[in-house]
Amino acid sequence: MKVQAKFFASFRDLFGGRAREIEIPDGRNAGDLLGLLCDTPARRAGLFDGNGLKPHLIVMINGTHINSLAGLGTPLAEGDVLAVFPMLGGG
Repeated sequence: MKVQAKFFASFRDLFGGRAREIEIPDGRNAGDLLGLLCDTPARRAGLFDGNGLKPHLIVMINGTHINSLAGLGTPLAEGDVLAVFPMLGGG
């Protein structure tokens, strides 16, 4: 199945662009996709802290934060869009 990954802010530099379409086998989840995307030590270090995501990340699938779904275990379907954002702040 084909899914899309979108990157925002500093993650565009880390992943070499704004978006990437990826072909993955059926039955994969958000964690599987992020693992595939982290094909270099720098990319892995940019997203993961051990086996979990870094706390300053926002990862969404089709506009919904994965923490509101099943976390890294959130299943993916054909055409899904996974987005990676840094935590935003301001005042």
